[in-house]
Amino acid sequence: MSTSSVGQDFDLDVQFLDGTPSHLVDIARRYWDLRGLDETGASPLWRTPVREIDTNGWGGRHHHLAAAASRAVAKGYFCPSCEEELSLPNRTALNQILAGDTRVVCADCHPTLSEEAEEYRNPDAAALRRAERRREEQSLNEAYADAEERWIKAHREVLGKEFALLHHPEEEFPELDVRWELAALTVVRNATEGGIINIRDHPELSVLSPGGEDADVMEALRRHGVLHVHPSTAVSSQLWRITAFGDAVAEAGGDLDDLPTPELTGRYYPLKTRFYVPYGEDVRAAAESAGTRLLRRLTQVFKDHRRFDALEGLLAEVIAKEAVRYFDHKLKEHNLPGVPEEKRPRLREAADKLARVRCLGQLYFACWAATRNAAAAAQRTPRVPAVNMTEYGLKSFEDLVQEMVRDDTKYTKVFREENRFPLSAMTRTLFHTVLDMHPMETGLDRIKEKRPARPARTTPVRNEITEPDPASPVRETEPELVHPELEEKEFPSVELQARRLAAAPESWSSQDFSTAFQTVREDISLVWDTDHPSHSTLQAATGALEMHLLQLGTYLKERESVLAMVLAAGLYRELIGARPNALPSGRVVVGLLVEALVRRGPEESPKEEVDAE
Repeated sequence: MSTSSVGQDFDLDVQFLDGTPSHLVDIARRYWDLRGLDETGASPLWRTPVREIDTNGWGGRHHHLAAAASRAVAKGYFCPSCEEELSLPNRTALNQILAGDTRVVCADCHPTLSEEAEEYRNPDAAALRRAERRREEQSLNEAYADAEERWIKAHREVLGKEFALLHHPEEEFPELDVRWELAALTVVRNATEGGIINIRDHPELSVLSPGGEDADVMEALRRHGVLHVHPSTAVSSQLWRITAFGDAVAEAGGDLDDLPTPELTGRYYPLKTRFYVPYGEDVRAAAESAGTRLLRRLTQVFKDHRRFDALEGLLAEVIAKEAVRYFDHKLKEHNLPGVPEEKRPRLREAADKLARVRCLGQLYFACWAATRNAAAAAQRTPRVPAVNMTEYGLKSFEDLVQEMVRDDTKYTKVFREENRFPLSAMTRTLFHTVLDMHPMETGLDRIKEKRPARPARTTPVRNEITEPDPASPVRETEPELVHPELEEKEFPSVELQARRLAAAPESWSSQDFSTAFQTVREDISLVWDTDHPSHSTLQAATGALEMHLLQLGTYLKERESVLAMVLAAGLYRELIGARPNALPSGRVVVGLLVEALVRRGPEESPKEEVDAE
């Protein structure tokens, strides 16, 4: 098409396609009517703006209509794709090549232009092609749907083989400690429907354990053999080598008939998995029987000294963890940030101290008062970072704990459970089902009242050589009392133990010792029978030293209170063992504490459930 004398000339050869309707030719002629270039030669000058070109009622975009009727060839320019002379796909392309852009492809190489232009050039043929394309797409979608259905069915077959439904009515229910018996009873009583256990099916179990380790609890119950995975569990509850159907198709190279066989990785999502109890004729009977057995075992704790000590420790732990939950909840309610991870041991330690002398309702009060103080301070000083206010609330809680441990007549108000913040399911089961006591008003002092009476001590008999009296009837002598051997090197003096602990402060913490007391109680019951005189002596010394640690913690720093407690153990001088190798009871308890710390090793972080969302 010739150019005018305005600006500079540009050779644009417009070629009309054969058989094109005249109305499209008219649109194309006006669309490609170039007057020339501006004085700089960088911008084209079109005779008619695009918005003024009449499409004669066809609608659509102008460059599609122009491409349906013509090809505008820019002489001297070539398509980088087909290497033929460049036919412009639209007016903008001319601006691009004048600016030096060499990536512009011609109208015939454009990925969609030819097809879109054909809609106007030959509508009937375009309609047939669209219909054919829809049929092909529908057929492909149906093939994909069928293949995906087979893929899911294959997953179900793998689950059926891997987790075959097994019943063992002849086997005994696994022996568990008090903690896992409580967890199992909670799950069996609250998350079972038709014998199948699924936490997600029961919204009231949004919080299963007081510490929030719900996934770890379910994994532990499976590891202890209480629960087995039910074959009806959801496919998405398990982790597979290939998780997405599209990835399977890609691995098969697009061949829908040669998809790889689903493979389990061994990892799963405990809170999404369906479980069952295998110890019964069927899943329903097994779940009911498990609930009965577990409740019977837990109620018999009050007849067993060793298990009763474990129950005491568990109760204190549950109260402390519920208090920590409540403290976090009140911070969130006051729009304050949570306690930083590096400072959470302080919060847990303070809660542990108070849980041993006060009930949960009073711990709630301490949490409420401390967080309220933090919120009030935040309002008074809005420019201070909010994290500083959280630290202030934590310090207030620690101060309240010290006062409440030191003086049991202060801050005796008992808070009630909040309807909007219910206790965890394990806590409710412990108090309501096992103890039959109010969860907010029951502390360790009330539980200790239920401690079973200790059997009468067996008085040791001295082995004296006497001549039998022929006139006296022969009587059987009582057996000599057996004392476990205590090696002095395994139980150094308390002074030496204190020096060793002071020399390696990074290897232990006050929290470690608070936790180790429960282990020591269990060790004492394992080594010395309950009717052995040394058993009650050592248990009494253990309880006294634990109380010393709590009381000293209100006056001294954490590590100083531990060292002071160790030295105070020297005051307990009742001898344990047979002479001449007998050792003072306080020295033995400290030795058992240090041994428990060594055996426990560094604390491991809990297993996290893989996020499946």
